[in-house]
Amino acid sequence: MAEPTSTAAGVTLTVFLTALLGPFFGPYAVIVMCALLGAMWPLSVMPSTTRASGAFFLLRIVSTAVVLTTSAAWYLETSYGFPAVHGMAVVAFFIGALGNGWGPVLSALRQGIAAAAKGIGAAASAVSDKEQR
Repeated sequence: MAEPTSTAAGVTLTVFLTALLGPFFGPYAVIVMCALLGAMWPLSVMPSTTRASGAFFLLRIVSTAVVLTTSAAWYLETSYGFPAVHGMAVVAFFIGALGNGWGPVLSALRQGIAAAAKGIGAAASAVSDKEQR
């Protein structure tokens, strides 16, 4: 039986698109795979998870990892010259592994900002007290 001619065109198109789009989508593929790997950890201990809720959980965590990891990598590279490709996999894995545990992280961040604001306010009031004397 003769081979269909569409196979050669499909292979050629696949090779061409991989070469063309690989450098752009490669870092995103690393982020998605590492976030999926990390998200399997909290997914495995979630009680009574249906397929739909598990799939939505994975979609939510991977989307969060893509947004936060690319933003963090861009910031580190532009501000500190740290190459983005070195830290993306680790950051995406930890975002995925954190899963639904963002509440304590955001609470600690909020408390840290409040403490820093109190410290800045106390320092500013101490300076104004010295100026009044």
